[in-house]
Amino acid sequence: MMMARRNIYSVLGFYATAFDRALEVEKKLPAEGPSFVKLMQISHVVRVFWLGVPVSFCREHLPNHDVTIVLEDEDGHRFDTNYLARKQGLSGGWNRFATRHHLKVGDAVVFQLVEPTRFKVYILRESKFSTTDGALSLLSLDTSMENNMPAEKGEDTSDEDAKSREDPEVTKVVTNKASDDDSNDLFSEAAANGGVGSPDPDPDFDAVKTFRTFKMAIDSSVIDHKLVQDRLLWTYYKLCGDRKAFLHRRLPKHINLTLAAGVIVETASIAEGIRSYPSSCSSCEDLAAWKKTLESFELLGMDVGFIRERLDELLFLLDARSSDDHPPEGYEEVKLERARAAEKVRALESKMASLKDALKDMEMEMEEIAEKRRGHALLQLAAAPW
Repeated sequence: MMMARRNIYSVLGFYATAFDRALEVEKKLPAEGPSFVKLMQISHVVRVFWLGVPVSFCREHLPNHDVTIVLEDEDGHRFDTNYLARKQGLSGGWNRFATRHHLKVGDAVVFQLVEPTRFKVYILRESKFSTTDGALSLLSLDTSMENNMPAEKGEDTSDEDAKSREDPEVTKVVTNKASDDDSNDLFSEAAANGGVGSPDPDPDFDAVKTFRTFKMAIDSSVIDHKLVQDRLLWTYYKLCGDRKAFLHRRLPKHINLTLAAGVIVETASIAEGIRSYPSSCSSCEDLAAWKKTLESFELLGMDVGFIRERLDELLFLLDARSSDDHPPEGYEEVKLERARAAEKVRALESKMASLKDALKDMEMEMEEIAEKRRGHALLQLAAAPW
């Protein structure tokens, strides 16, 4: 039994991130339904409880109007969620699903569309061996055991041969597996350093001349670009370029690289949302939620204070626009002039109504005079001599 469990863990790569395991699950799903993978972030499972769906997926597979979408978990339990077509994401109902399934930051979720408005959902835990992991291991166990059979005597098993079997184009990032309390350790370390996660000096950003040479690294470990969408990666590159520094340079050394990638993705998404405001569908509540997210990132060590300050300015302007306690200079004069103009309009409308009534009376009087004239003419004609 212990050997079988060890084989299962070996197949899965138990120390792989939840996102990596989710990608493996997605590969093994039946081909009849499209799918996507989401790495759980703070805005998904802690605050806001909003789950954005990839734009391309929405355009190709989901309705272009608001609709109820059903999420079905691995046990067959179904949860209704509200899909907002304009915002391209799940709002009402997602909170209940995330809470009921105890989703945490760093977990990964696979969504497969099995009906026009129903997803089959598979959850991969960042620090636990889940039911989905077990199913994946059973699918792969035979192949893995075959590949892991001991070599026959005389067979060359040198490191060079092992390296030659790896794909040279793919950069493998090895991360240290954190303990169950590491998430608390990250924030406690950041708080102890006054919001700065690492006392190391800033990396030399001057070496980054083009987007091709832009690499995200933490303590010599490179974050795989595949964890960040190309559009968001470009946005983050531009943000770093404006600051002439890596925004993630002070994140804790031992942070999980997948979690760090999630922070970068969320930062770039918020920056895009701010730049598109107010033409986007974002509300004042969205701005407030973004501010809270950035504040938590600052505690973690992310250099996002300049983005948060922009949000503070936007929220200040919105508050000033909605408050009458302190109107801007000249506002009262214009307001008084407008009241006078409105009074003149009302007076003119009243005068116009009186003129319309007088006109109607004149028309009735004219009709009576014409009627009397016609009657007199008839009497004259009838009494005239033959």
